[in-house]
Amino acid sequence: MNILSLAWANVRALRRRMYGLVALVAVGGAVCLGALGIAERAQGATDTGVGESAANRSITVDRPEGRPGSAPLTPRTAARLAELSHVASVQHRAQASFGVATPAGDTALLYATTYRPALAPPVTESVRARLFPLRPGEIVAPATSQGIDLGRLLGRDVEVETTRFVRPGEGTGVTGRARLVGVYDPTWQLDGPDAAYAADSDVVRWAAERAGQPTDRYLDSVGYDQLTVVAASAADVPGVMKSVQDLGYPAVTLRQQLDALPAVLELIRLVGRVLLAVLGVLAFAGAVTVTGALSRQRVHEIGVLKAVGFRTRAVLAMLVAVALAGAAAALIAAVLGALLGGIGAAVMRGSADLAPYADGWVPLPTPTSLLALLLLTVLVVVTGALGPASRAARRSPADAMKDW
Repeated sequence: MNILSLAWANVRALRRRMYGLVALVAVGGAVCLGALGIAERAQGATDTGVGESAANRSITVDRPEGRPGSAPLTPRTAARLAELSHVASVQHRAQASFGVATPAGDTALLYATTYRPALAPPVTESVRARLFPLRPGEIVAPATSQGIDLGRLLGRDVEVETTRFVRPGEGTGVTGRARLVGVYDPTWQLDGPDAAYAADSDVVRWAAERAGQPTDRYLDSVGYDQLTVVAASAADVPGVMKSVQDLGYPAVTLRQQLDALPAVLELIRLVGRVLLAVLGVLAFAGAVTVTGALSRQRVHEIGVLKAVGFRTRAVLAMLVAVALAGAAAALIAAVLGALLGGIGAAVMRGSADLAPYADGWVPLPTPTSLLALLLLTVLVVVTGALGPASRAARRSPADAMKDW
């Protein structure tokens, strides 16, 4: 009788206990595979989305005030920066202060700002789905500013007051109307506190009036407050920043989104690791229990085999039987893990916040991780069987057969 025949005989003899071991390991492995698969896909989507996002590829160039020899940030400067190698786009920012008066008599001082796609504000409410680019006479403001709830004015015309230059140190107020078409989360302040977004033509006109400059000459003489240079890829950012600085402009990178990994993804990864550890403990305990029962039930057969010289085969037969159970559990775990991962991904796609991280219909771990986990499952099961099997192997034929 060869080893496989002995192993199959052991499996049939303890098939009920083997079923329990297989089910225990398979369910635990499936949960681990599903959690790890979703976590790895989510991590990959996050790394790609964040690493190559426009914000992570952005280089901020501020107006070089007080630096002799540096030209202002004019449209010509923007065009010059756009011609640098590995630059995808150059986006400008201009600002001008203005006041908003509510029907209740409250006033808030805001800063009209041109919109930059690379640093879009997190709009929470708007009058239309496609809000940008804004039309002349429209503004997007923070939901609350200086203790005033601006969200309740959404969709309404509000009174705005800007300043027109008269002489140095003196200006006069100019009253107008604007429609509030959107509000954004006020905690987002990359363009400064109380920034309100308006059409480029409105911002430039208000800034020119405040500076006492003709509107059509303002950008060529005063220029933008800031330029955002967007590199072609995240890897190009250091080189592009150096090229901008070599032209004499102060430049810094913006990488705030690198910390944007949602906490739920970290939780999924943690759960996957914990479940993997629990699976190892359960598989080990199950293997010890089943192999101990196997050795007790087969002790006489082992004694006879050892008496006739089949010592190694008797022990190997027990280990092969448990290894077969572990392999079966690993294969079932792979199928169930794919099913659980698919269900989890489908649930995530139902959430607007989580959908970008649920890539693929069957989010299993990478082939290397999957193979390593399946082999580890079998290894843990076999390791748990080593103790009882070795104790059975050390028994003398006389002890094994004395109760025969």
